[in-house]
Amino acid sequence: MRRPPRRQTLIFLRNSVLSAALLIGAAGAECVAAGHEPMAQAPQSISAPDLNLPDLEAAAFSLHDRKGRFTLVNFWALWCAPCRIEMPALGKLQARLAPRGLRVVAVNLGDKRSGIDRFLKQVDVGDLTILLDADGVAGRDWHVGGLPATYLVGPTGEITHAALGAREWADDATVSWFENILASAPKGAGQ
Repeated sequence: MRRPPRRQTLIFLRNSVLSAALLIGAAGAECVAAGHEPMAQAPQSISAPDLNLPDLEAAAFSLHDRKGRFTLVNFWALWCAPCRIEMPALGKLQARLAPRGLRVVAVNLGDKRSGIDRFLKQVDVGDLTILLDADGVAGRDWHVGGLPATYLVGPTGEITHAALGAREWADDATVSWFENILASAPKGAGQ
């Protein structure tokens, strides 16, 4: 049976990110400092899957409501050590680029709320929005094949870039890369 084109594209994107992650390895921040991009560009336009999840205060978050603005979607879990390590940097990235229109959301895949609360008491993530994917449906819809997995969704609602593995999201080179992406968006987009 032939897969629908959208699924093929998502799988290709995931496999591209996996390949890039193997090439980059744990040296994500060093590669950015050496002039490499922190995220792989999507090989073609692909609409981001729907993302409707509750946050820690049980308020509903909808990616569709973010149309016209940039959103960085990060998938993580408590058992994933690289995920835990990069969370403070995601919070700092959010703080630095929120005025420019970037929103960072961290989607937890299946952990108990009590464990998440304990973790957040130990680690400062600032104003980072934590979403709860208790049953892992969003992770499956986004074809998350490894953690942490991060996707940049552009103002049109399409995935523009993706990364697999931890990054130093708040270092100057990475922030500068995001500033360039935000600045290259058509006027009115991303704000």
